Amino acid sequence: MDKSFLNTQIVNEPGSKFLYNSAATYMLSAIVQKVTGQKILDYLKPRLFEPLGIEGIDWEVDPQGINVGGWGLRLKTEDMAKFGQLFLQKGVWNGKQILPKAWVEEASTMKIMQDPSAPQDKKDASDWLQGYCYQMWRCRNNAFRGDGANGQFIIVMPEQDAVVIITAEAPDMQSEINLVWEYLLPALKTQKVPTNKAAYAKLKNTIQNLSLPIPQQQANSTIQANIQGKTFAITAGDVSFKNIKFDFQDGVCAVKLGTDTITHDLKFGLGKWIFDQTTKRGPYLVAGAKANRTGLPAFKIAGSYTWQDNNTLILTLRYIESPHTETIVCKFDGDKVSVDFQNIFNQNTKRALFKGIQTVSRPNAPKLIIRGDDMGYSHSGNDALIQSYRNGIETSIEVIVPSPWFPEAVKLLKENPNIDVGLHFAITSEWDNVKWRPLTDCPSLKNADGYFYPMLFHNKNYPKQAVMDQDWKVEDIEKELHAQIKMALKYIPRLSHVSGHMFSLGFAPEVKEMAKRVAKQYNLPMVDTDGTQDYKINYTGFDARGLNTQQKIQAFIEMFDKLEDSKTYVFVEHPGLDNHELRAISHIGYEDVAEGRQDVTTIFTSEEVRAAVVKKGIELVSYKDALQKLK
Repeated sequence: MDKSFLNTQIVNEPGSKFLYNSAATYMLSAIVQKVTGQKILDYLKPRLFEPLGIEGIDWEVDPQGINVGGWGLRLKTEDMAKFGQLFLQKGVWNGKQILPKAWVEEASTMKIMQDPSAPQDKKDASDWLQGYCYQMWRCRNNAFRGDGANGQFIIVMPEQDAVVIITAEAPDMQSEINLVWEYLLPALKTQKVPTNKAAYAKLKNTIQNLSLPIPQQQANSTIQANIQGKTFAITAGDVSFKNIKFDFQDGVCAVKLGTDTITHDLKFGLGKWIFDQTTKRGPYLVAGAKANRTGLPAFKIAGSYTWQDNNTLILTLRYIESPHTETIVCKFDGDKVSVDFQNIFNQNTKRALFKGIQTVSRPNAPKLIIRGDDMGYSHSGNDALIQSYRNGIETSIEVIVPSPWFPEAVKLLKENPNIDVGLHFAITSEWDNVKWRPLTDCPSLKNADGYFYPMLFHNKNYPKQAVMDQDWKVEDIEKELHAQIKMALKYIPRLSHVSGHMFSLGFAPEVKEMAKRVAKQYNLPMVDTDGTQDYKINYTGFDARGLNTQQKIQAFIEMFDKLEDSKTYVFVEHPGLDNHELRAISHIGYEDVAEGRQDVTTIFTSEEVRAAVVKKGIELVSYKDALQKLK
């Protein structure tokens, strides 16, 4: 993040214009850690938190182990009050000066106006136009505050000798703070008010019995028995959500949410809250940040369920150490379900529903690897391969290391760490308008311009431009294979296997023997040689000639019926996008690259195909999964 921050363009003269910037606060945390050798949390514990009696707190860290600074600190409402009281008392706590008085005064006074040109009536109605301090905001009524997203407030009111703490999940934070000025401010008196024991007892009882309402609409549904113990596989939506299972027993709905990495267990009570903890990360302001909420323990939750109608199950999940609530709406229709995750951040957006279908039991089900080839030859190809994984059935991606878009491929694979990856070993560069070169000095494999030859086998459209037309050397192929494996492992350490681009590993007996030897050296299976038979992986496919897109989808689905129980298969294809880039990529005899490869992407991401996989009981696996089980 430091590089991104320092590369940010400074549009205005520093100090001349207000710009809210949480990344700057992160950098302050990083600077403290660099100077002191301690995380900001550890640095502050003996100097601030422990003197105030603040315990049991945690603070999110980034992948470099730095507390994120501008967000992610979790502490109790009472601890927020202690912090506000410390500022009200000019840094004094229990008679000890914890913070310098002069610094507290400096930090809480206005340094810059947010919008000096705003109309006066707008300023008079806004607590966001009163000036900004050091990480704090000035408020109306000569107050100042610490301010967190969705309604977390530490409001310090020096003139009233008061501190107001609010934790909430409010879509309108100004309306929330208006309540303080409308109700609490007038109630604060400069003189001591007379004792009112009855009013005090009523207030105390109200506070002690405050609770969030339990969702209660309809206790039961006639379909509950039909979904009891059933698992629904997701057939539309991102790969991060794989399946959902429901179990009802004694007024508790136990839900299992399966993802591409872990299964989250959630419990919901009927007419009551079930308190538990979960690994599922809930709604979050910076949920899009990489590795967000790293370093935090399991999340404490309270769950309750109710039926909205006979077919709609409402699951309410409150994250009790954050302000956030997530509502999971499950609508059932026979053996189908749609799942809608609702929260404050997406409530006013058009959400893509997850759709699922009830799984079937098929002992010894056939296993199927869905392999996407040629990552790296184009941006469109890279994009389509990731789409086919994230929104489809693809389980393994083969990447061409010397290809022009390999650096982007590396970046995309880092962003998708759960997809299986193989090196797609290339000694040819087949396209007319885009080429790649070998990584090594291998004279028998490159043409006069230094590129790989376009073809492996003799091709009448490319006379004398195939590897087999040359005096190729197995030594050159081995040298290049070593180089490509090393490069792949350098940037993609999780590499699980090696495949051959255009049959590069199996076109001659001596190449096959060399590949087997190199495979042992790196402990990387060569899946497109005779070694494939060693692992008992069978190729499968269908004849797509003359078929339109929908016909191809049907033929692909019908292909599933040929798969035999207890066997492992691989289907190999090349996802792409029908756009300007891919329409410019072709070679003689293969001109419809964009259209044909778009069809592959459409098949791989088809909801109909995903549903057929579930209905027919096909088990999708990666090469990594299959090779580990079949060794």
